[in-house]
Amino acid sequence: MKKIIYWILLIMFLIGVAGATYIVNVVNTIGSPVLIKEDTIFQVKEEENWPDIISNLQQQNIISKTNGLNFYISFRKLSPKAARYNITPNMNTDQVIKMIARGLLVKPEVTITIPEGSDIYTIGDILESGLKFSREDFIKATEEFDTTQYDFIENKSLQGYLYPDTYRFFDDSNAEAVIIKMLNNFQKKALPSLKNNDKLSSYEVLILASIVEKEVPKFDDRKIVAGIFMNRLNDGMKLQSDATVNFITQSGRSQSTLEDLKIESPYNTYQVTGLPPGPITNPSVDAIKSVVAYQSNDYYFFLTSRDDPPKTIFSKTFEEHLQAKRKYLP
Repeated sequence: MKKIIYWILLIMFLIGVAGATYIVNVVNTIGSPVLIKEDTIFQVKEEENWPDIISNLQQQNIISKTNGLNFYISFRKLSPKAARYNITPNMNTDQVIKMIARGLLVKPEVTITIPEGSDIYTIGDILESGLKFSREDFIKATEEFDTTQYDFIENKSLQGYLYPDTYRFFDDSNAEAVIIKMLNNFQKKALPSLKNNDKLSSYEVLILASIVEKEVPKFDDRKIVAGIFMNRLNDGMKLQSDATVNFITQSGRSQSTLEDLKIESPYNTYQVTGLPPGPITNPSVDAIKSVVAYQSNDYYFFLTSRDDPPKTIFSKTFEEHLQAKRKYLP
């Protein structure tokens, strides 16, 4: 009889321990923070049930732990509501589940396209036209932004790192939230392509890519133009890029005036030798790749013709360049 009681008590104890362990696992699961670093839209469709939703949350790297989650949902008798939800980085799994059960809808969104080669000032203008902060607010936010969590940023300025793309922002997003989204996008889409080439560091590649982006549109031409600029850098010649001068003047002119060329600035590559101190635009992956894998050549000069469509004309000597200007820029 004593043995029977012993085994009964042992079994009850083990069941209690197992139950307590399971409850602890459930508590840890629902209390675990989400994995995302920025606001994320999550879609729940009409035909989806909780196992589908939990699987999607995990596959999209929003939550990590799922132990006991179905039990918790069943115990609370929660039902999912089909909608689009805004999941924020400060939420935990419990808050995500309850939000989906309550049907708390997302805030209105705005679609904004940042063209390739846009500088910070142009981006500020575009954002001002679609969001609720000003161009000046955005520029100030880029200057005051804490970059310590982004170890790939090599300059206080964010110029070059605000990835050009089409974005969806909440209509009440502030400038800092927009910057974070653009930097995260750069880290995801551009950073894997940003490497040293045989002469330049990765940051110098970014600077030259920002110039090449504005000088020529086609990838094959960009690789040749990148090679021309590399020839000039290697031989101690000035880059003489009108794109860098236009960055100073913000005039929109494709060709600099004589007065423009006299401007004293570290970005005036008609005045200084070598690269400017930072990027002049936020370049595309295409431009970055063209500098990383630039095409070696014997050219030192190029121009863009006024044909329709325009052509890039390359020259080996200054005399050939002058002849090309007379022919293609009448």
